[in-house]
Amino acid sequence: MNGFLHLAFNASFLVQVVMITLIGLSVWSWVIIFVKRKELKMVLSSTMKFNQKFWSGIHMQKYYMQIKEKRKKTSIEQIFYVGWNRYEILHGDEKHITPESIPQTSLRAMQVAIATEHESLESDLQTLATIASVSPYIGLLGTVWGIMNSFQSLSQTSQTTIALVAPGISEALIATALGLIAAIPAVIAYNKFNRDIARIILRYDNFSEELTELLQRTHIPEKDQDNENSKLI
Repeated sequence: MNGFLHLAFNASFLVQVVMITLIGLSVWSWVIIFVKRKELKMVLSSTMKFNQKFWSGIHMQKYYMQIKEKRKKTSIEQIFYVGWNRYEILHGDEKHITPESIPQTSLRAMQVAIATEHESLESDLQTLATIASVSPYIGLLGTVWGIMNSFQSLSQTSQTTIALVAPGISEALIATALGLIAAIPAVIAYNKFNRDIARIILRYDNFSEELTELLQRTHIPEKDQDNENSKLI
């Protein structure tokens, strides 16, 4: 460790800038990784809890009213809310509703909500992708500069010894290593988060299709109606 610090502090100015930049990018990527991992875990957990409650036979109109009153809705709750709300508005206006009209109203509203949630979930992923892409090249810049310094040291003396080229080669290798250290976790996290987001969006899509099918089979009951055979009760 002391040797590494000695080489870092005695490296050329450009290589030091490269090292600091790569360390900063690495720290930035790890902050994104921890925050995004926590976010996706919470989203997946809330989605699973919602699905369990939604399909447990709960009175869906009452459940909709409960969600409507919530100031902060989870992603899946927001998708359910906009789909059911669109259907309720049409039913409340006493317009003629056909099964064919549901995909053009409720389903479309849910698809817009899903697209919005998808965009939100993908926030910061492009930053990870950028760090993964540019870090090796930034490290390569430090590598090239360190090797150039080594060759310059050789040109200024008639004696060729390992001691002359060792510092330049060492700082070049450090820059290369830091570039990989910053890039590899970012690549792995980016691919994993993309897979996780794809699974979450698939759950959203499946729910929107299931809710659409449910709405096509039934109507929201009136307040004074007590239809025990309806799935909505």
